[in-house]
Amino acid sequence: MKPDDEERQEDFSATAGSLREDARRVAEIEEEKQRLDIDDPRVDTLSHEAERIAGDLHRKSRIERDLAADASARADEVDGRAN
Repeated sequence: MKPDDEERQEDFSATAGSLREDARRVAEIEEEKQRLDIDDPRVDTLSHEAERIAGDLHRKSRIERDLAADASARADEVDGRAN
């Protein structure tokens, strides 16, 4: 693997790990909200936190997709030259 490819793979792996952590945190928030009364003011605060994290999930998923697409395009270029 070339240094650029290794860096891209590390970025991909780090992003995947961050996505898992964010998803875990959203699940924890939802579990916590379920233990509260619906009129508890913490429900609103926790909902805002979940929304913020969901936005992060969306952004990171796009980054991950872009990294994968770039790697795929580079692999296609190498395969095309090799044939």
